[in-house]
Amino acid sequence: MISTKIFDINIVGNTKMDVHKWLAISLKSDNKVMVAKVNSEFLLRAKDNDEFRKYLQESDLIIPDGVGVLWAAKYLTIPVGRNSFIRTFQAIWQVVYSGAAIIFRRKYVKYPIPETIPGIEAFRLMLRVAEEEGSGVFIFGSSKDALDVSVAQIRKEFPKLNISGTLNGYDYQTDKSINPVEIINNSDAKVLFVCLGSPKQEYWIRNNIRNLKNIQIAVGEGGTLDRIASPKEAAPRWINRIGLEWLWRLFVNKSKSETGNRSKRVWNAVPVFIYEVVKWKIKNGSVPVVSNK
Repeated sequence: MISTKIFDINIVGNTKMDVHKWLAISLKSDNKVMVAKVNSEFLLRAKDNDEFRKYLQESDLIIPDGVGVLWAAKYLTIPVGRNSFIRTFQAIWQVVYSGAAIIFRRKYVKYPIPETIPGIEAFRLMLRVAEEEGSGVFIFGSSKDALDVSVAQIRKEFPKLNISGTLNGYDYQTDKSINPVEIINNSDAKVLFVCLGSPKQEYWIRNNIRNLKNIQIAVGEGGTLDRIASPKEAAPRWINRIGLEWLWRLFVNKSKSETGNRSKRVWNAVPVFIYEVVKWKIKNGSVPVVSNK
């Protein structure tokens, strides 16, 4: 297995099959693990936000969500010279041909990260593993309506899945008598999906995972339930195939992030992200690909 770093965040080159095996093994262990789904917007936030960067650094598994992650991993590992003047020209030229490869030669950017797993696809992968392993899941967050509709849809898709419990993300914030940790602990769930919007959901997991006695895998899901409840908001399959499901979400879906309105998020996730990656490389040089034996 190989890995590299983007803004000091370690990204392992896992395939969908690797993630499937890793999740199944985790459910058989006694460890508590945090899973993070990361796109360019998350990486950009981690660059400037120490708390969020630390959360990603401490996560046990990072799932790349979007072609921007693949591009950044490839771009940052292309060698450049030590001379800062030459390095600047090299870095700019490398943006041109690595960016063009996304459209004309996708295989080129699939190293060291071989593929992305779009948000809903990763969610369904985790549900499938839980169903296969006979592990209960708990879904915490989103609105009551979206939660009810999405749970009904999940039951249709995964009839053998044990949904051990649910709690919408609004009642507990208005009713202080509701204790999510206690409710989750009263279930037999081993997998927890937290859908409170980012970074709130990640910080909630960080602050509470050690007190969740049965939970072995916890992951932030953002607006996943809303997209399942409203299929028209889901990205078309061709969008998923080219790795731009994350960008579709930014344009189409209602914001589940605390990082600003949709137009600002799109601006940050594309041109600002590219600019910051290039600036990082000009300052620090290329990033090594590490073999993890």
